[in-house]
Order: sequence, then C-alpha cells, then structure tokens
Amino acid sequence: MKRKKVLLTAGRKPPLGTTAFHYGDLRPSMGLGFIAAFLEQQGHEVFIRDNYCKPFNMENEIIDIKPDIIGIYMNSGNYYMSLDLIDEIKNITDTLLVAGGPHVSLMPNSVPLAVDYLVTGEGEVPMLDLTEGWRPKDRIIDNAISGRILNLDDMSFPDYKHFIDMPYNWGFDMYGEKDKPIFSMHTSRSCPYRCSFCGVAEIWTRKWTSFSAEKIVKEIDNYVEHYDCKGVYFREDLFTTDLRRVERLCDLLMEKDYKIKWACEARADITDATILEKMSASGCIGVYCGIESGSVSGLLKKKKDLTVETMRKFFSLTKKVGINVYATFCMGTPNETEEEISETNAFIEEVNPYVMDQFAYIAIPKSSDSIYIEENNLYYHKDSAGILYTDRFYELAHRMYGLEDQRVYFLEQQKKFLKENKGRISDEELADYRFLEMPSDYVVKSITENEYMQTSP
Repeated sequence: MKRKKVLLTAGRKPPLGTTAFHYGDLRPSMGLGFIAAFLEQQGHEVFIRDNYCKPFNMENEIIDIKPDIIGIYMNSGNYYMSLDLIDEIKNITDTLLVAGGPHVSLMPNSVPLAVDYLVTGEGEVPMLDLTEGWRPKDRIIDNAISGRILNLDDMSFPDYKHFIDMPYNWGFDMYGEKDKPIFSMHTSRSCPYRCSFCGVAEIWTRKWTSFSAEKIVKEIDNYVEHYDCKGVYFREDLFTTDLRRVERLCDLLMEKDYKIKWACEARADITDATILEKMSASGCIGVYCGIESGSVSGLLKKKKDLTVETMRKFFSLTKKVGINVYATFCMGTPNETEEEISETNAFIEEVNPYVMDQFAYIAIPKSSDSIYIEENNLYYHKDSAGILYTDRFYELAHRMYGLEDQRVYFLEQQKKFLKENKGRISDEELADYRFLEMPSDYVVKSITENEYMQTSP
C-alpha cells in the first residue's frame, strides 16, 4: 500500500460571547492523536493542525502538505466553527473529507453534505480504511456499536511530537501545583454509569474498555525519558472504573526511579482508604469529580447511583491522604427543585472541595434529560447543533455566572434575536444564526477563557 498523507484538524475556538459553553482547559486533542498514531503505525504520514489551540492558515497548510485525505474533529460546543472550517477546506480542495468526534456521533444528520463521510464511535479503523481506498456506499459509517476496539493494548498512544510545541495547557494549576510539562492521557473509553444529563453512552455505548496499567506506565516512561515529563493528567470519562487497574498502576509507579505527579477523573465512590493512600503515595495530587448534587432526591433524579453518605466519606478520606478534589455540580436538570439546589449548596459548604465549579445544565443532544426536555417541549430554542435552550438554563446561568460572563452575554444576544425574529424568519434561519463576538472592552469574569492556559511546556 502506497504511503498516504493525512491531515487531521479541528475548528477554531468560538469567539467570546458566541456560545453558551465554557471552553475547557485546553489540553492536547487525544482523539486526533489516537487516529494519528494508528495511521502512523500502518505506515502513513499524519499532520495535526488543531485550530482550536492555535489558528492555522489552512490554505497554506493544504498546499504545503498536499493531503490525500482530511479528517475533522467536531464537538457540539464548537459546531459552528467546524462548519466554517468545512467551508474553508472545500473552497481550497476537493480532497476526501471525513468528520468524526462527539458531535458527529450524536447528530450526524446536522453535518453538511460537503463532508464526504461521517464516522460515529471510534474512528481509528474506519479512518485507516478510508485512507487506504475504501469507499462505502453509505455516507454515515456507524462504528459506535459493532466497531468497538476490544483490546486497547493493541493500540499505540498518541505521539506527543504532534503537540509538544503547541500552546496547550501544560500545567497543573487547577490542583495547586506549578510543575510542568504535564501530559494528558486517555487510558480508557466510555463509562458504565447512567447519569441522566450525560450523552457518553450514545457515543461509545456503555461498554468500558481500557489500556492495562503496564502499558500506561511504559508510555509514562517514554514521556519522562524524551520530554522530562513532570506529571500526567488522566483525562477520560472515568479513569477509576476498575480500581484493581488503578491499584496496579500505583504499584508500578512506586517501583520507578522517577517520581511524577498525577491526577485523574473519578467518581466520588472511592471509600477504600488503602486505595486512596496508595494513589497518594504513587503521586496522585488531585481528582476531578462530577458530584452534580448533594441532595438525596437530586442524586436519584440525576441517576448518579451514589449516596450523600458515600460522597461525604470520599471527601473526608481524600483530605486525609492529601488528594485535592476538583468538584463540579450540574444544576437545573429537569425537575430539580430549588430545595434540592439549596441542599447541594449546603453540601458544598460542608465538604469544602479544593476547587468547585457549578454549571447550569444545558441540554446536549441524546442524554436522557435532553430527550425528556424535547419530548415535553420544555425549551424555547433549538439551534442547528441540536442544543436545547430552556428558561431554567437561562435563569440559572444568570444567577450562577453573573452578567459579566461570556455565556450570559451570549444568552442575552440570543433572547433579543429570538424576540425580534421569531415568526418573521424561518425556523432554519433562527437555528443557523451566528451571534456577534463580545466587545473587546467588555469585562470577562469567568474561567471560560481558560485561566489555566500556559504558553509552552
């Protein structure tokens, strides 16, 4: 098979004031990295141009690279910028164009016909097949269920040569540490739980797969040797699904000559003091936990499958062993009451997380909560990305974020536009409308512009 050139890319970060989403903390794109690694393993040449982190002149890049195929990563929060990138690419070249990522898995029919193929679920194998000449009859390649990779240890981790010189967040500021570079790792896929506000199962199914502890630590060895890596952030849906794997990882790390710091995404259900002590001893400094509610009835409505008592014990034990908890709370899911929100606020004061973020629930496609909202017509607007905007979200965003926040600025623009144009223009035009960027002299008072962003590793 002739060696092919593959260009992998993503749309730019939305301008401030043009989206109701926060921007995240700008870590390297592991989705693009895994596809690149898989294609490189098969002998192809791959170039990653992540416009979300750093805008590129795509015309120059395409002329220089001369790719045989182009892949675009799409998420719902960046939907409109992805549309701009699709238009830009199609105005430059007629090279085969493929789209994947969370938004494509959730809402494939919202992707313009200019994109030749859409891959739902894991993208590695379909992207290789398309690179090597496969041209299926159907535009949508459904790889979410039948195409799951069963043994992730057969795969290669992303090669950091694609990311190391880019201005990603290379720090651990959110956990109170200054060391860098901190490398991101995705060591498992999906989540077996059923939280009502989450659409992850619609992307991966609930089948959880993972790399072994041995393979993970071997990759960390590589980061330390070649990049003087100081720490690892396990950024995935649920790193701690299998605590036996976590414990094995800790054992292996404690055998190493080097010492690294690490953090992960977890559930607040780890109440075994021995495991938490071992995590701390092996370098764990923090865990990111979606707590979501501190109310007994609120947890039931959100289908968290956790009790308040379990979470109290978790917070007590993590403080005892010195692991900082970054806790998030999803407020305003369907039928959540003011009393339940008050109970959550009281719980936050009681457990006092190291860092706390509260997010107003916004209905992302295909979660059970968003399906409920749509079926019961509980929204005032649905945009072309499939996002549902409710009066509850509007009210809570104002209450929790404040008028200076770019998300609230966006909602004010949106409300004004809908009031002036509903019934005057078509629903499609309403859904497609792009909002103006926040003025440069507007004071931004939120973390949405990524206060943790670092300029270099």
